[in-house]
Amino acid sequence: MTGSVRTFGLPAVLAVTVGLLAGWRPVLLGVLGLAALLLWGLGTPSRLNHALFAVLLLVPVTADPGYPTKPVWVVLLAATAIALFGRLQRFHPDVPLASVGMAAFALPAAGLLAALAHWRGPKDLVFALAPFVCYAVIAWHVVEEARQDPPALRRLARAFAWAGVPVALLAIHQRVTGTWLVLDDLATSNAFTSSAGEGRSVGTVGHPIVYGTWCMMSMCVAIALRGRLWQVPFAAGAVGLLLSGSRSAWFGIAGAVVVWYLAQERKVTRRGVAVLAVGALVGAGLLVVRPAPVRNALDMVDSRLSNMTGSSSATARYTRFDAAWSGLRESYDTVLFGLGPEAHVRFFQEVGIGDHLAQTFDNSYLTLWYDFGLLTLLPFLAILVALLVRSRSTAARMLVVGIAVQISFFDFYLWPCAVAVLILAAGLAVGEDPGAAGTAGREPPAPAEALLAGAR
Repeated sequence: MTGSVRTFGLPAVLAVTVGLLAGWRPVLLGVLGLAALLLWGLGTPSRLNHALFAVLLLVPVTADPGYPTKPVWVVLLAATAIALFGRLQRFHPDVPLASVGMAAFALPAAGLLAALAHWRGPKDLVFALAPFVCYAVIAWHVVEEARQDPPALRRLARAFAWAGVPVALLAIHQRVTGTWLVLDDLATSNAFTSSAGEGRSVGTVGHPIVYGTWCMMSMCVAIALRGRLWQVPFAAGAVGLLLSGSRSAWFGIAGAVVVWYLAQERKVTRRGVAVLAVGALVGAGLLVVRPAPVRNALDMVDSRLSNMTGSSSATARYTRFDAAWSGLRESYDTVLFGLGPEAHVRFFQEVGIGDHLAQTFDNSYLTLWYDFGLLTLLPFLAILVALLVRSRSTAARMLVVGIAVQISFFDFYLWPCAVAVLILAAGLAVGEDPGAAGTAGREPPAPAEALLAGAR
């Protein structure tokens, strides 16, 4: 009897507790879950990576449950602390500290040099460069872990692709109900609520564009790294990508699919043709039957695709490009060094563009150029090109191309989830073992257990 209580009593208590917290305090449940994940991750560096990416990919920066500062800084600093702890776990005085993972520090270093040409005091410099420093620390850690244990990072990537399955179910719920559970109540502004989402889903990240990045990652990892039942996370990612309504992510996944297709030795296979045929039949059936959820989703997609070049979003980007280029071409000095840290923030605060849309340039390359000049933009482009050209990992190349395309349509520097996808690509790029590439898809543990069990 005692054994039965020990065997079934604790799980029952945990189940009841989780149920009560989910219905009463879902935010508290999430906090407790992340805390448990962090404690679990302290065991090994490989486990710690699961906790790191859980913070980056799952914690929304559009919601504030009562943080002492802005959510994005909480997420960034927490992830940076985890990465630094991971480096301490691996530290050995006989091992050289300098490594290829430190290449990411080229961005904040170049930004610092560019900022000296337009010095406005330390405050703007700190706020402008702090995200780059945080991402550099995280990238350094992830790249070095990937070099230490390449299979572990591939298992992590597949695990988070599988995590997209329940997130896709949440996205469907958001689309059916028209609300963003929890996120609506804790949104930092009206711009991050379902009322501003135009019927689009956001998963757990709080913004449809960034959720599109997550789904793009899930699809790329699923089809490139495979694993057991890889079709499930791939389909979940496709559903989430559709419901996000993120045109930038749609363009990104199109580029990634081209990369995947070119990497295949056999361009046309019987199985591939069969899958396409089944997909076409299912799609045609849904178009004919058109149940309410499908009809609503199709209406949203139609609204996102109609008049793309003449829509308010498109014309806003033309106006923003003209405004940015007007500032950059003031002199050779501004082209090379930019207009200074946080220059785009000052522009939209002091001048702005009166179209009532997001007051950003909506182009990561243009924003980086505007603030820090070609001196910083060129190293960033060099990193992207190096990851694409030197990588032996199809998954990494797909993610790099997808992200490189998508960030042409939004500023991703303060969206940790989006940057985490690029950092994951860097880890896969340096950690891929070409000798094991052909069997990588058959090595993982059961996918549902991967996120919990982690690496060895």
